[in-house]
Amino acid sequence: MVNNFYGKMLPLAWFLFRIVEADTEVFWDVTDFPIRTDRSYLETLRSVLVSNGYTGGLKIRAYGEKKPDNLGDGVTFLLKREKFSRLGRMLVDIGLWELDTTRLSACTPKNVMVIAENIDEDTDFVYVSRNLRSPANNCLWVLADDYEKEKIKRVKLPSASFIWIWKDLLAGKKPMSSEKLSSLRCKAPFERAWAEI
Repeated sequence: MVNNFYGKMLPLAWFLFRIVEADTEVFWDVTDFPIRTDRSYLETLRSVLVSNGYTGGLKIRAYGEKKPDNLGDGVTFLLKREKFSRLGRMLVDIGLWELDTTRLSACTPKNVMVIAENIDEDTDFVYVSRNLRSPANNCLWVLADDYEKEKIKRVKLPSASFIWIWKDLLAGKKPMSSEKLSSLRCKAPFERAWAEI
């Protein structure tokens, strides 16, 4: 059961059904996570989401140091050459998106996907994921392929409903299991206090 905006309990099955039909808003750092095929970014991600059961509309905001030729029609692109600048603008846009969607309908299920790599320094970027975790938000996150081997000691693990490794997402695979996520959280020094969240 989940709470709606008015505090009434709703069946979990109803909520999950609404989630897969809800629109998905994507915030994507295309410099850190490029598509290296002839397919457009839009087509690639739409195919991946459909293979995981998501059938709602798709809106992508892309950030990068150079605009890819194969973004796809309707993708919003923001030119940001520096990593700090890309993450900073993405944080602002995510915050504005949440304010707008919550103001319009706080109890309507929403999907938000973040495809971006946090930087090593201690920033507020990963904490956005915790703010996105609400009864109405289904927060999806994508990690770099080398996260577990190279970056887990330095880069914080986001709190999200579902997390993919980049190559698994592109291959149409399912997100990481809860057991795998628990294991990763215990390995990340900065995240031990949050391991049970």
